[in-house]
Amino acid sequence: MDIITEWSFIAALVFSIFCTFVFTYTSQRLNRPSKAYNLPPSPPKLPIIGNLHQLLGKPRHEALWQLSKQYGPLMQIQIGSKQMLVISSPPMAKQVLKTQDHIFCNRQPFQATKQLSYNFVDVVFSPHDAHWKEMRKLLVSELMGPKRAKVLHRVLVTEIENVIHSLSPNTAVNMNDMFLDIVKQMMCKVAFGNNYREQPLKGPSWDVMLDETIDLLNGSVSDSFPLLGFFIDRLSGWNRTLNERFRNLDAYIDAIIDDHLKENVEEISEEDKDFVHTLLEMSSKENASGFRLNHADLKALVMNIFIAGIDTTALVMLWAMSEIIKNPRVMKKLQSEIRNYTGRIQKVEEMNTTKMTYLKMVVKETLRLHTPAPLLIPHESLSHTQIDGYDILPNTPVIINAWGIARDPSTWGENAAKFYPERFENVGGDFGPDGFEMLPFGGGRRSCLAMNSAPTNVEFVIANLLYWFDWEPASGTKCEDMNMEDFGTIVLGKKVPLCLVPTKHKWKN
Repeated sequence: MDIITEWSFIAALVFSIFCTFVFTYTSQRLNRPSKAYNLPPSPPKLPIIGNLHQLLGKPRHEALWQLSKQYGPLMQIQIGSKQMLVISSPPMAKQVLKTQDHIFCNRQPFQATKQLSYNFVDVVFSPHDAHWKEMRKLLVSELMGPKRAKVLHRVLVTEIENVIHSLSPNTAVNMNDMFLDIVKQMMCKVAFGNNYREQPLKGPSWDVMLDETIDLLNGSVSDSFPLLGFFIDRLSGWNRTLNERFRNLDAYIDAIIDDHLKENVEEISEEDKDFVHTLLEMSSKENASGFRLNHADLKALVMNIFIAGIDTTALVMLWAMSEIIKNPRVMKKLQSEIRNYTGRIQKVEEMNTTKMTYLKMVVKETLRLHTPAPLLIPHESLSHTQIDGYDILPNTPVIINAWGIARDPSTWGENAAKFYPERFENVGGDFGPDGFEMLPFGGGRRSCLAMNSAPTNVEFVIANLLYWFDWEPASGTKCEDMNMEDFGTIVLGKKVPLCLVPTKHKWKN
């Protein structure tokens, strides 16, 4: 770099920082609410960065939970030029997700989600409008409906049979990889009709592409610091990374759709049609509401399945198995229920988990203690409203700390941080008496569509693994000493892989 280029770069950087200060200061002054507004309590802020310094050094959900203990379950924080509402209690969550769901049902736009959602035409990240309603309706009826559920269960049975036959006694198994493979096979087969989980023809591997795409959802500097962030995102290579990763994902989705376009959908039986076949059929005509699926809509739905339908379910299975192994008392009681209720069977398809009450409690406790998305996907207010006497202004991003709510001792008792499935013996409803004491699937209009199917699939997988095999940690680690440290921001994974050794269960005559 010559001296002229260096000075040009330094001058541009200094100028951008100066402009950022002026822009942030001015926007804060202009956006400062009238004194007539009664705003939620807020921690002390610094110029320009706001409360960012109070979130550094620890996971965001933990930092926000600590702040909420001091400033309350309805708290306002500022990151750069953005004022955000943080929700940290069941009553406040109920206000956002039920009582005033019609006001808080929007999504906060980010640079990455705009590109990944093909300009906000998907179900997960798009704004609450007529197009979103049609897309969600389509996803519910064509992917989550009874017909597809039967196919999904059949594929799951086949996959579990393959796993059981492939396990070698006394040989360590990486459970992280195994669970991800099970869910990938299940979702890819049902949604895409083929096994697209292998290495793509070009670009990174399937697993790397999934991790990289989810990592983009952490957002960019420009999402909170518009002016300076624009330069930082360009200079740091973030924009280039976004474009490159999106190209990889887009090429993968194109390959799936192109494979389906080569087939004559009319010659495929209804039983053999997958989700993409159905979408292609629907794209050729308008529905009763006058809505017609276009190519971007189709790709956005495939993207949603790829990002939202696989990783979280696999993680719930992983955390459930980890907690079961770490707690021998739970494992003994659970295996006793599964084996006593099932009796001697010869095939996986004979497994019926519908009346296994303790198994259901174990899965619920896993969802409580290890909420897959600790802060959910941020909501955004559509208009001015009030919660608990405080004014919430239009376009306010809303962060719901599902991780903190699910571990609150005032709700779950002094053993809230302990894995104790029996706590659900006397708890009404699926997730607490009021339904907002834990929020593994969010709530309201933007709740996760897998709320009913995901727990059932997890129960079936765990029941079969514990029925056919006995398990113990690899490398002689004691169950009680297993490392349960988590990591991540958007989703919480297990930092140390779970490696277990299976032993074929020997029945007593």
